[in-house]
Amino acid sequence: MNISRPFSIRIAGLGGQGNIITGLVLAKALVDAGKYVIQTQNYTAQVRGGPSYCDLLVSDEPIYFPKATIFDILMILHPSMLNQCKYVKNNGIIIIDDTYIKDLPHNVYRMTKRVIHIPASKISYEKFNSEIYANMIMLGVMIKATSLVKLENVIKSLKENINPRHLENNIEAVKYGTTLTEKVYKPRIERKPKRTIGFE
Repeated sequence: MNISRPFSIRIAGLGGQGNIITGLVLAKALVDAGKYVIQTQNYTAQVRGGPSYCDLLVSDEPIYFPKATIFDILMILHPSMLNQCKYVKNNGIIIIDDTYIKDLPHNVYRMTKRVIHIPASKISYEKFNSEIYANMIMLGVMIKATSLVKLENVIKSLKENINPRHLENNIEAVKYGTTLTEKVYKPRIERKPKRTIGFE
């Protein structure tokens, strides 16, 4: 049996920034698109303000181990979570809300040049008079920049998982996020096993 590493995503910020709901919405959208997904979350005892992240593993085949140690995509929503950059895989994708993050640690660029800077909190405040939709703007950027899942799958997941009072703004935030980058780094979820020359 060929065992390949699932595609891995970490969404990191502070409690209250919507990291967990962002991961849940994305996970449900990926399942709806026919992928195998494992979603886990980690947060402190603080309801708001403590370090928080949500991890997703995605594959075209069943996933047998529910934990990742390096990540194909890192979404960073707060400066205090910049330490998570050490877990990005070589040539992985980092998407950061640079409203409050001026730049990444210099050594990050030795691991990957695939970095997208989006002032999501600033944009959210300007569009919705609140920063609470920054996470969904970032989600829109992610799905545009990676072609990981279709927008309609994400909208369907939002309708199933978001309070109806906030649904319209969340959908608008995701849609707007898809317009904020022209960069496309298509990830390969299906990983082909390496060939051994001379032993076919």
